[in-house]
Amino acid sequence: MPGDTDPRDTTRELAALARLALEEDEARAIGGQLEQILDYVRSLQVVDVEGVPEYLSAEQPDSGLRDDEVGPMLDRERALSAAPSHRDGHLLVPKFKD
Repeated sequence: MPGDTDPRDTTRELAALARLALEEDEARAIGGQLEQILDYVRSLQVVDVEGVPEYLSAEQPDSGLRDDEVGPMLDRERALSAAPSHRDGHLLVPKFKD
């Protein structure tokens, strides 16, 4: 049954997914807060949304988005000269994922 799991187990699982190292006291504190959030989300599952139109902001005509238009390309040398780091004609970016 939802809500019957130990909040610490849920916290540890989410921390592992997010690659966070939590001390036991941090996991305990966050676990309580997380359980409150999950209880609120569970309470929303009983809300009747029958007949309520789906919200698609990007598809609404007054969203302010413009059509894509092909324009002139940026010169490679100009782009590389503006980059903080490049090698062999390619931009270098910091590693962000293991």
